[in-house]
Amino acid sequence: MGQRSLILVGLSLAACGGAPTTTTTTAPTSAMPLPQRVVADFEAAVKSSKDAYVGLFDFVAVGEMEILLHRYDLNGRLVNLDATQKAQFAAEDGTPYPAERERRNVGNFYTFLAQRTVGTGGCTASEPRTHYGKLLGKSYEPLPEGTPPGYEILRTHANEWIAKGGVVAIRCTGGKGSLALVYTAKDNARGYDLLTIYDD
Repeated sequence: MGQRSLILVGLSLAACGGAPTTTTTTAPTSAMPLPQRVVADFEAAVKSSKDAYVGLFDFVAVGEMEILLHRYDLNGRLVNLDATQKAQFAAEDGTPYPAERERRNVGNFYTFLAQRTVGTGGCTASEPRTHYGKLLGKSYEPLPEGTPPGYEILRTHANEWIAKGGVVAIRCTGGKGSLALVYTAKDNARGYDLLTIYDD
């Protein structure tokens, strides 16, 4: 995730959107639609421990998503990149970030993003507020000619994951702000993994 995630903290303050439709997460998670289950589990994990929160993510997928998103940001999705960030993203060749790097970065967001948002709880699932947050759940269009070839497999994976999942925003009466959680259905005990997380 890294530097780009911090950019979105500022981006979310400038973005605007309509009032989202919210759904409370009061039923047992096994009976919920997947977006509501993602939010309910995220709330419970954040209130439980940092390890429980970190355990919601597939960090191999996170490393792929972050490199892919850098390329779309460079191509204009994120409009406030500075010269250093543009140079960094342009130098990338589609090699995913290592899973352990992403585990550390996601862990670093526990206090100032996850705990800030969840607070004491009362969380709801809704659509992302920002335009950027909404785009996180959309399919990834072909990249322009001249893009390093390593990005195509990342784009293929991302579209497969999004087709089986999407993005949901979490807002909590006991916390502050909101987050966009990108998820995909998986054949595991909870039925999904988180792919990335951004301030919304």
